[in-house]
Amino acid sequence: MCDADRGPHRRLGATARNIGLVLGGQVGLSASRFAALLLVSHLVAPARFDECAIYASSSLVVGNLCELGINISCLKFAAGATGPDWLRTVSRFLLLRLALTAGVIAAVFLLAPLASAKLLRHPEYATALRLACGSAAVASVSAFSLVLLQSRLQFARMAWLSASAAILQILPVLLVLRWGWSGVASLFAGDMLSRLWIVAANLSLLAAVLAAARQPGDRPAWKPIAVFANWITMSTVIGSLYSYIPSIALSRWAAASAIGTYSLGMSLSGGFGLLINTTSTVLLPEAVAATTVERRRSYFRSYVPGAALLGVALLVPTWLGGPLAAHLFPAAMPGAVRVFQLLATAHIALLVANPVQFLLYGAGRPQWCTASDALITLLFGAMAVWLAPAYGAVGVAWALLIAQTSIKAVLATGLGTAGWGLGAR
Repeated sequence: MCDADRGPHRRLGATARNIGLVLGGQVGLSASRFAALLLVSHLVAPARFDECAIYASSSLVVGNLCELGINISCLKFAAGATGPDWLRTVSRFLLLRLALTAGVIAAVFLLAPLASAKLLRHPEYATALRLACGSAAVASVSAFSLVLLQSRLQFARMAWLSASAAILQILPVLLVLRWGWSGVASLFAGDMLSRLWIVAANLSLLAAVLAAARQPGDRPAWKPIAVFANWITMSTVIGSLYSYIPSIALSRWAAASAIGTYSLGMSLSGGFGLLINTTSTVLLPEAVAATTVERRRSYFRSYVPGAALLGVALLVPTWLGGPLAAHLFPAAMPGAVRVFQLLATAHIALLVANPVQFLLYGAGRPQWCTASDALITLLFGAMAVWLAPAYGAVGVAWALLIAQTSIKAVLATGLGTAGWGLGAR
């Protein structure tokens, strides 16, 4: 009886260690990115900082479009594979990633003037959009190289790569102080330098995977990949629209400084988003491999109660630390503190909801995730358009919190208590 009880505890301990490794590296990288954005916000006028905010949000959205479910699909189909079989499997997904990235980057680059003039109503944002294409192209390759390490459970290597990239991220931004570079150019240089480092560090692995694409042997068939990735691709497209809703709503219906206010609050709340992403990085391979009811129950019992307790503990300093956070932001952007608190609360809620939702991938029902993402995006978009004119950045942050938390809570409760989508098909 005691031996049986120690299994989940050992697994939880190993998971906590891996989360700590990945989180350690990612904390440095996230802090470096926030420091870069914060430094620029103090050096440029609020009306000019909106271009930096548009660059930051656009690079995120374009990067998401370059992924379109390939990461999760790769982890799903490579689960359990080793040696040459693993190389042949992941090579198929690397080729897909490269082709998709080339297509997305070319399309966005060409459409940047039209999007900035018609969608955002600021023609001067075209340069920021095109710079975002450049950084997203390199980020796509660097991100997939980290997925390869994730598939091999090499979390320690992921940690030190991220930690060293954090140093490279901040260096170009210091040029703003020394030589008066523009804010957007310095942010772009930091993104490029840090991501090129990750690509260079994993170059031998990427080369081996590319070489395996020409080797004979079994590979996942295109049809199963397409069937599985179809719903995830839709979720990613929906997620990209979801991520760009604040930029659209605030650039069209709020003051110019509102975009910068939202971007700063979102950047600081990214520390909580980092915890979510790190937890997901570690738990996702196990969740997608939980293909039986018993394995799903064991996964649920091992991780969800601890995540819920941690979430409650994080809410306290988030709301009590508002006065301290206010000293970080420019005086011209006082609403950034409230934006941070609202978005941080939304991230903390995902700490419980996302690990539960991942079970749907292991059960072969990604369409459930797609449906929830679509509902969140529709509700968020409607509320953001309604609240942005009167309440600016804070109103959009409230819209995100309400839309995301309500839908995710319903789905997570149904999965955890009634087993929605996890029974026999």
